[in-house]
Amino acid sequence: MNSDSFKIRLLFADHQEIFLDGLKQYFGSLQNVEIVGQCGINQDLLNEIANSKPNLVMLDANLPHIHLPSLVQSIRNLDDNILIFVLYSHYSEELLLRILSAGVNGIATKYITKTELETAIFQLLNLQKFFCVFTAVHLQQLIQTNRFHPHVKISEPIFTDKEKNILQLLAAQLTSKEIAERLGMSSRTVESYRKSMQEKTGSKNSAGLILYAIKNGIIPIQEV
Repeated sequence: MNSDSFKIRLLFADHQEIFLDGLKQYFGSLQNVEIVGQCGINQDLLNEIANSKPNLVMLDANLPHIHLPSLVQSIRNLDDNILIFVLYSHYSEELLLRILSAGVNGIATKYITKTELETAIFQLLNLQKFFCVFTAVHLQQLIQTNRFHPHVKISEPIFTDKEKNILQLLAAQLTSKEIAERLGMSSRTVESYRKSMQEKTGSKNSAGLILYAIKNGIIPIQEV
C-alpha cells in the first residue's frame, strides 16, 4: 500500500481466535495500519467502536446471535464514514444475500490471498466497493438468475434455516425451553434468536413475529 496514504485505524470483530491472530499479525506488519481494537464473542462491539474510533472495521459475517444488517446500521449511526469489510468462512446464497442487504463496503471469503487483501484495502480507502474473486463469481450468478439486482435495495429481511426452524416451533406454540430441547441449544440462545428476529421485522412480540412470518410466506400456513 502507498506509504503516503493516510493512517488506517483498523478494528477487528471475529469469533475465531486463530483467524483473528492471523489478521493482527499481517496488518501489524504494515506501516500504514494502526490496530485500534478487537472484539470476540462476548464483547460490546459498538462501545469498542465508539471508544477506539476506527475508520475501517473488519467484521466476521457469522458473529454469534448478531443480525448483520442491524449491526451495520448501528455502526453507520455512530459514524457514517466508517468503512465496513465483511469476511465469511462458508459460502451460501442466503449468506451472501444477507451480507449484501447490509450495505457494506466490501465482501470477501476468509480464504482471500494477501495480494487480494491489499487490493481490497486500497479500493475501500478510495471509496470503491470490493468483492474478492470468489465472491464476485457467485454475485454474478445471483444477478444472472435474478436473485439479486445491484441497483435495487434489498428491503426484506433474510432468515437463516435455524431462524426458520425456530419460527415454525414458535408458531406451534412451543416454549423457549421446549424449542431449545428440540434443537439442541440453550433457552437463552433461543431467546436471542427470537429477539433478533423481532428487531429485524419490527415486531413487538412473538405473536407479531409469527404473523409477519405467515404473511410473508416464511412459515407455510399448513405447518402452523
